[in-house]
Amino acid sequence: MEYELKLESEWLWIGLPVEIDHFQTEQIRQAAKEIMQKGYVKYVVFDFSKTNLMDSSGIGLIAGRYREMAVRGGQVYVSNVSDRMKKVLMISGLYRIVTPWEQVVVSESMNHK
Repeated sequence: MEYELKLESEWLWIGLPVEIDHFQTEQIRQAAKEIMQKGYVKYVVFDFSKTNLMDSSGIGLIAGRYREMAVRGGQVYVSNVSDRMKKVLMISGLYRIVTPWEQVVVSESMNHK
């Protein structure tokens, strides 16, 4: 298992593997589903710090979590996105529906000054 899922309050953190392919996507989707059935999740953060390759099934994974969070009034975030993965997220249109985590952190720190 190259990925990691962690639930903190209403936040589901998903540490993605080096390569996100159909096999990995199905495992992550199932693990996320189990966690979401056990506890209330309103926000999902996908951590790309290890990821350097993602196929269309990974795009579907993120879009699917977005749809689930939209129904709950929640949000999907992406963090630690490399330049390579930024291109994939931009070309796929995912950057229209997800928020870069770093923007939230910067925005929050600006509000506390």
